[in-house]
Amino acid sequence: MSGIFPFDSQLRKVNVAEQLEKYLNEARKIYDACTKEGVKLLLYGSVGIYSVVKDNKLARELITLYRRNGVQDINFIVRPESRDKFKEIIYSLDYTPYIHLEKTLGHIAGMFFKEDIIVKVYYSEDMKFNHIIPVNWNSDFTFDKQDLLLSKLQMHFPTNKDLSDIIALVLFDVPEEKILELTSKDWGLWKDVTSNLQKSRELVAKLITDEVREREELMPVISKLIKLHGKIMNSPKAESWKPLPEDAKYWRDF
Repeated sequence: MSGIFPFDSQLRKVNVAEQLEKYLNEARKIYDACTKEGVKLLLYGSVGIYSVVKDNKLARELITLYRRNGVQDINFIVRPESRDKFKEIIYSLDYTPYIHLEKTLGHIAGMFFKEDIIVKVYYSEDMKFNHIIPVNWNSDFTFDKQDLLLSKLQMHFPTNKDLSDIIALVLFDVPEEKILELTSKDWGLWKDVTSNLQKSRELVAKLITDEVREREELMPVISKLIKLHGKIMNSPKAESWKPLPEDAKYWRDF
């Protein structure tokens, strides 16, 4: 499902900031309707990250930098026991399901359309993306900042827009305990997280070299990326942390 995009996503020229705000308002309507009916769900992805960084001008500009064609979708994770109730609610909000996905994987994921908006949903207790990561369900509306950061750091094939999301989030004071704990237990997760921290530093350097951003405003990001990378590298590793052979596949497809 991660490879399915709006039909005209490569053709549209949109005001990304306005679109993010529109999608955020729609996500809030869905969340409020679900909460009213006792359905627990959390927002993540570009709209979720926008929700928590929007008041910071630099962070807001960073997450729009590589989204010139606009936002692809609204992403939610819904607890499996609320799956059927969630579907009732999303239908009542005039969304139409992607029938093929509904018939083949409807117990795992869903995709719903309304006008120019697409909502993608996973029914799971955990993030089951390139790596499996437990979700803090005590958060409200969105993943908490640490889970939002982990959702990007765990990617095996990140794009520049994913790396810019990491940079935007690192502008904030994000707790690190969960990141350190999980990467000290899982070598595969450790490998992708440390790689993406390095790639994020390289993107910061490119933004400075290409004079897209000023060095002074990005220096705090560089410092935080280096410090987090160092903490992960130096954290004691559990017995479960075991490097795999060079050619072994250590990530999940999703």
